[in-house]
Amino acid sequence: MRGLLKGLAIALVAVIVLAGGVLLTMRLGWWNPSYEEVKAAQATPPSTFEQYGTANIHMRDEGPRDGPVVIMLHSSMTNLREWDAWTDQLKDSYRVIRFDWPPYGLSTDTAPSRGMPGIVELLEKIVERKGLKSFVLVGTSSGSTISTLYTAKHPEKVRALALSTLPLKAPPPPEFSRLLWSMVWIHENLVPNYYPPYYYRVSLSELYGKPERLTDETVEWYYQTNNIPGGFDNVRQYYAANQKAVWAKGAGDEAGQIRVPILLQWGDADPVLPKYLSDDAVKQFSNAPVDVIHYPDVSHYPMLELPEKTGADLRAWLDATLGDEPAATDTKDTR
Repeated sequence: MRGLLKGLAIALVAVIVLAGGVLLTMRLGWWNPSYEEVKAAQATPPSTFEQYGTANIHMRDEGPRDGPVVIMLHSSMTNLREWDAWTDQLKDSYRVIRFDWPPYGLSTDTAPSRGMPGIVELLEKIVERKGLKSFVLVGTSSGSTISTLYTAKHPEKVRALALSTLPLKAPPPPEFSRLLWSMVWIHENLVPNYYPPYYYRVSLSELYGKPERLTDETVEWYYQTNNIPGGFDNVRQYYAANQKAVWAKGAGDEAGQIRVPILLQWGDADPVLPKYLSDDAVKQFSNAPVDVIHYPDVSHYPMLELPEKTGADLRAWLDATLGDEPAATDTKDTR
């Protein structure tokens, strides 16, 4: 018995030492993919990089140059890859512009984050340089909030809004599993600069209405782009800026100023932005015509979880809403 206990004690010490070593090397950044590795894997054609002041922006600009312009704004912790499927369904007739907004994806910015207002200003610069007279904004989650803020500020530019899982105020605490919360705790307290691939598989599964729809490819690009060295520090800075700049009051006032047609595509199984918030959003867009499409078994990422159906719904709405209105692109666009 004494020998058995001794063996168990040795095994326990070995496990503790091994776990400590793993956490230490993770904390030191030994497990993070480098920026250049991620860029080689994710910035494939037709990706380009464009400099806007202190920001170097990863961008894709696809579709006919004279087609109606659609600008897509991704959600937090994602990047332009979120729009792959919807872009493929639109780019035969629409000019689709999407980009990583800092602190996400492959875009970088040496200036301190100003939160969503800073992204609105970045979008202003992109619109000016590309000579875009008017366009549709397509946004999801925090990208929807940014779309709302921009449209209220520039009503003359935006022809329509297509939004999904929209927060117009700070979201309620999400209901995640104990497993996921335990991994979040380890990240926040022990390994603040790294999440393993398993974390993204678990977290995304809990943000899908049907986890079997999650693909290995999606898990991989989430893992790669979010673990670029320094990325989590930039995200924390961005979140802190948003608490002061946006979530202290929300974006309800801006929503009430908007008058263009709006499409809301809502995943009713979303634990982050529950179904009732879609009704709140319709009320807050009090001066705009709003069409709502609910997807009962879809969660936070309609464009990832059910891309064909949700993309077809978006395309049908855009075709009907824009009709034969001419595209609006100025001649100084040099794409």
